[in-house]
Amino acid sequence: MTYKQFMQVLEDDISPSEAERRYQEYKTEYITTQKRAYFDLHKNEDWLNDKYHPTNLLSVIERRNERCKVMAKDFFLDLQNGTLDLGPGITAGAVSKPGSGGDGNSDGDMDSDKRRKHGKDSSKGADSLSGAPKAHPVSSESRRIQADIEHTLALVRKLDAEKGIEGNVLSSGDHDKPDVDKSHIGSMGPIIIIRGLTTVKGLEGVELLDTILTYLWRIHGVDYYGTSESHEAKGLRHVRVDNKTSSTSDVNAADWEKKLDTFWQERLNGQDPLVTLTAKDKIDAAAVEVLEPYVRKIRDESMDGNMAVELRAALNFSCS
Repeated sequence: MTYKQFMQVLEDDISPSEAERRYQEYKTEYITTQKRAYFDLHKNEDWLNDKYHPTNLLSVIERRNERCKVMAKDFFLDLQNGTLDLGPGITAGAVSKPGSGGDGNSDGDMDSDKRRKHGKDSSKGADSLSGAPKAHPVSSESRRIQADIEHTLALVRKLDAEKGIEGNVLSSGDHDKPDVDKSHIGSMGPIIIIRGLTTVKGLEGVELLDTILTYLWRIHGVDYYGTSESHEAKGLRHVRVDNKTSSTSDVNAADWEKKLDTFWQERLNGQDPLVTLTAKDKIDAAAVEVLEPYVRKIRDESMDGNMAVELRAALNFSCS
């Protein structure tokens, strides 16, 4: 009920501060009750179990990782073929294409179809760019672009490793692969060489950063400038704006940069959010806490050594 409705059921001589305190208690209890009722109503439904149940989350993580591997493969093909759209949205080139296996005679048709799709998406690029949320104007400064290239490459390596994605042509750790030359340090910072079937292209500066940002968004659901990471990318990611033509931001540049850097540094030092939800560490710790007293009792009572070994093996197995 509203505050006005709540006041009508209170005694007439209650003080304003006491009324406010009781209303806050009422709201807290009401919200807790509603959450519990909602959980009880949906606790046996698959979508809720997939989102929160530790056991179900393991299969969710496996399916997500496989999906990301397929999307990454398509992304790399588009990049090498020169058909990659760097817009802020989710395009046909960034999702799994049904029947992409095809046969040996359909490669030319598929490449032609990709180019047509790319051209169609490009014609709408201005609209999607104007509708995308904007990063702070400081993001367009050259020093910031170079810093963001380093940070986003670190994120790519981290998130790819978590999902088991290998052979990323953008990763600076893959320079030993035949299709990628070593990164060089030029006037615009790192240069990554992309070798296609008929072309060789060097990515650097703004183009390199936009390629990495697009990869992080479409494959990993990371909106870098928006400081968010989701299970699956939806809508449009944040984009840079020209700091000469953009309106003055209400957020101080130094504060915005600190927030951006701190957020992603914590992610680099942390775990996959879905893995964290499985609470594996807590489950392992609970198993140790439950079984360790039995192992200690056997040791203290000098019981048969083989049984102690078996219990310790069971303890290790439960934590593996």
